[in-house]
Amino acid sequence: MMFKITFLALLFSIFSHSQSFQGKAYYMSKISVDKSFLDNPRRAQWRGYLEKMLKDNTEKNYVLEFNSNESIYKEEEKLEVDDGRGGFNWMAQYMGDNIGKLYKNNSDNISVNETEFMGRFFLLTDSLNQNKWKMSGESKKIGQYTCYKASYIKKVEEKAFSFSNWNQSNQSPKKKKFRDVEVVAWFTPEIPISSGPAFYGGLPGLIMEVTDDKTKILCTKIIMNPKEKSKIKRPKKGKIINTPDFLVLQDKKRIEMREIWQKDRARRQSSSSSNR
Repeated sequence: MMFKITFLALLFSIFSHSQSFQGKAYYMSKISVDKSFLDNPRRAQWRGYLEKMLKDNTEKNYVLEFNSNESIYKEEEKLEVDDGRGGFNWMAQYMGDNIGKLYKNNSDNISVNETEFMGRFFLLTDSLNQNKWKMSGESKKIGQYTCYKASYIKKVEEKAFSFSNWNQSNQSPKKKKFRDVEVVAWFTPEIPISSGPAFYGGLPGLIMEVTDDKTKILCTKIIMNPKEKSKIKRPKKGKIINTPDFLVLQDKKRIEMREIWQKDRARRQSSSSSNR
């Protein structure tokens, strides 16, 4: 009980006395995936290409620009290398996190995510996540900042990216399976903003580290009140849609892609057999 009262007092103190400030937090994000499909001898000639594509889509660096009320989270820019296989990243379309430019505004209780899917831009507009965080009282240092542990439980659908999933037809759809996942965050009240990487937030301080199932996000650097001030702007490019409707659209397009790939594969196999 005392711990809860202390944190309520801390929360009141932070948002009562927070001054106008700006900052940048840099994050490293990594998703653990099953790479056993790479061991298939039939994919030997593609292994290097697939490993690189997998790494590009599961290991990313982001920057969060923030002030006392707003933030915008986006992937750090990097040079694109032409591998001669075309510009369409089908793996990103299948397993991407959908984050393009993610804007969050605490006073308006809104998030706007400008993201691209199959050549079209969308503005995923929703209320901020209201997760029921539980404080444990544990603390640790991340860099120079004292951080505190918070967690909550969520249900996630059992999904796994694999070539076997991609090859399966949709003639006998399976019943969806769900499991409980504990989301663990470490936040620091020393930076008084109720935000963090990706869609995480709602704690009395900047979130420095998150473990969410197979995803791990860690803050690697913070710059407070940089000399070059940048205005945080709400994204405006794309069709406005909420996240549930976007996910339905995304699944529909993925199924269409898979069916086209299966038909093309069957055609090539038939052509190969007839030429023997």
